[in-house]
Amino acid sequence: MQPARESNDLCSFFSKKKFLRLPDHPCPVCLAGPARLHRPVDGIDYFSCDACGSLFADPAFMARVDAGELANYQTTYWESELQAARARGYGVSLARVAETIRMCRLPIARFIDIGTGAGFLLDALAELLPELSDRFYGIEAFPPALAHRSPHAHYRLGTLGTMNEMFEAGVCIEVIEHLSPATLRGLVAQLAARARPGALFLFNSAQPGFVEARDPAYLDPLGRGHIVAYSIAGATSIFAPCGFNIITLPGRQWAFMAEYGVPAEPAGTEALLHRLWAPHPENIAMLEGARFGPLMIALGLDAARVYLEHATSNERTAWAQALSAQLDRQNRRGIFRRLVK
Repeated sequence: MQPARESNDLCSFFSKKKFLRLPDHPCPVCLAGPARLHRPVDGIDYFSCDACGSLFADPAFMARVDAGELANYQTTYWESELQAARARGYGVSLARVAETIRMCRLPIARFIDIGTGAGFLLDALAELLPELSDRFYGIEAFPPALAHRSPHAHYRLGTLGTMNEMFEAGVCIEVIEHLSPATLRGLVAQLAARARPGALFLFNSAQPGFVEARDPAYLDPLGRGHIVAYSIAGATSIFAPCGFNIITLPGRQWAFMAEYGVPAEPAGTEALLHRLWAPHPENIAMLEGARFGPLMIALGLDAARVYLEHATSNERTAWAQALSAQLDRQNRRGIFRRLVK
């Protein structure tokens, strides 16, 4: 995530500068589709790609953020974010870790939290799974103040490119929406260099459909620093060149998985349910030997299954409704023909 920095001329910059509009320019996410104006947020224009569907802040703004000339969120960011980050670390992020472990097809020797922030997830895992604490790592390029950082032995400052360890699995929770496409490309390339073939990573970040239907305020350039909502197609255009297969998670427009260096497998709910019910035995054995390992085994199963089964129910309901509508149309045509005769 971008570091919090003071910018004395921030307000004057936004009042005097009219950002570039891009009706005929390529999307910075997929580098292909034309972009059209979506809507302004806090004086910053957001655009939507006609090809990949990603939403992104004005590239002129993102370029200045990447260059360190502007802060895309205020210096009070961590002060307001710490409480929410702790709630995630001791709550839903544990579910994301549990399901990633369960769905990874490799024995996991090392697991990484990318963009770990203050390291709350590392702390929570150390309390729940003390026997496995040395398998969990966290990396943060722009940390909060020293007093708020995790004391975990594997809490690291820097980027993935500064690490020497190889990883079989990991999560990246509420991070990539802070990153410009150029910065995300760099992160993905660094992750590929640290991932073993078959490594599985879960990325938790709102996609355009979720933003527009459920949380329009998610686009927030100056407060939370959310500058991009990556679509699945947009993420694929960034991850695939580095050797990752994107795995869509049905029922969740706020998360996807990326698997490195192996052939893509069939997509859809049935394939994911099969993977979920057939975890790698060494990973299950690893959890069974830990303090709250059995809880993580159950959490990983149920956290993923509830979304997959709900998505299956929605798919079957939509199919039944479509079939019913088709039969109704056929019946009406049949009645009309009989009346005409």
